[in-house]
This record gives sequence, C-alpha cells and structure tokens, in this order.
Amino acid sequence: MIAGQLAFLADPADEPLESTHQGNTRAIEVEETQTYLNDELVIQSGTVAGEVVKQDERVIIDGTTIETETRDVRRKVASEFVADVDSGGWILAERTHTSELEHEPDWPFNDISTQVGQEIAPVRLKPWEFVRNQRDEDRTFTVEMATSEHNLDDVSIEWGHGALKSKAVNADVGVALTTFWNDVHVRLVIYQSGYLAIWEPEEMQPELLGRFLDEEIVPIATFDDDPEVDEDQVEQQTFEDSGVEA
Repeated sequence: MIAGQLAFLADPADEPLESTHQGNTRAIEVEETQTYLNDELVIQSGTVAGEVVKQDERVIIDGTTIETETRDVRRKVASEFVADVDSGGWILAERTHTSELEHEPDWPFNDISTQVGQEIAPVRLKPWEFVRNQRDEDRTFTVEMATSEHNLDDVSIEWGHGALKSKAVNADVGVALTTFWNDVHVRLVIYQSGYLAIWEPEEMQPELLGRFLDEEIVPIATFDDDPEVDEDQVEQQTFEDSGVEA
C-alpha cells in the first residue's frame, strides 16, 4: 500500500532534491529520479530520516500508589517520499510528525523546506472533486465508501452498496473507490485532511505514481482549511452508479 500526506512548496525549487547527510541526525536519500514530458515532470522517490520529539509515558509503582509521568524524548524516525519539487512543487510523505517549533511545518516537510530553500505546507484535498473528475473524464469507476459531514456532530458513512456515486460527488470528508486510469485499475481512499492511500496496484512504480499524483491529486489540493462543496446532482441512479452488478 502507498499512503501519505501531500504538501506544496510556496514556489517550485530551483533544482531537484539531492541526497544529503547532516551528521547522524538528518539525512535525505534520493533513490530514483525519473524525467518526463520534456523535463517538465521530474519524479523523485527516496527516504528522509531525522530526529523528532515524541512523548513517552513512564509508569511508577510505589507500594499501592501508581503514578504516571510524561516526558519528551528525541527519537530517530524515517519516512519514504515521492516528490516533484522543481516543476510541480509538491511532495507526498509516508509519515509525518509534529515539529518542535510552532512556526515550522510537520517533519519531514521542515527538513525538505530547509534543503530546497522554500516554505512548505500540508494541503487539504477535495475528495468530491476527484470523483467528479473521474465522471467527467468518462472513466469506469466504482465507489466503495462515501463520507460526508452534515454538521459538527453528524457524519454519515456509506459503505458498499450504499456508497452511491450520487453521494460520492458531494462527499466532503472522504471517498474510497477504484478507477480505471491510464490502463491501470487504481484503488484508493482520499480524505479532505490531505491524506491518501493507494491499495492497488500494490506496487506502483514511482514514475507512474508521480504521474497519477501530478494529474489527479495535485489539481484537487487546496490550502483552504475548510473547502466548501458546491452541491452536484446526479440525475439518475442505476446499478452501474453504485457499483452493484445486476
């Protein structure tokens, strides 16, 4: 499974990422670089490692008294990534951790920002727009989950046969579906929080993954903390709409 959080650079970097090492605490290892579309799309993949502060809970037993104390500890962590920093200006990080400094983005985005010399920030995604794009491109797709928030205390989750396309085109929390893109069946889940996960293909080559992100995910990303849905109506529901076989 491929999963992660998407972030955008304030402006594209001047150059692609390079492998760097800063002592024993921080490192970026670029494992593969692929160039497409006459150098307009440079997809890189690799691993970034660094130190983050995490809370550690310690339990103390003294006779019949049990006490707990929480302390901050520094730990080394690693995350895989896929990115196009110099043309598209985006990066998908498998794992993130809260930064020590309030003005900094989550790790590893802060380390990436330092290397490329550009501010970087996580983005939100518009799952309903992804569904509409698949429909408008006349692709074959089936919906497995559609989640919408009606108010702060009312979230509806439709699964399986109940996950109709008419609901997915307005799902503002998340959607799970399978779409036939570029001769490949892509099965994924997308959340407004900016997190996405791809289950199929199980092993997606970095260049194909990068192209999918660039064409299908980057266009539905936004810095808006609470993007609004313009209601979209589907005129008629059929067995095909819900993904149910007749």
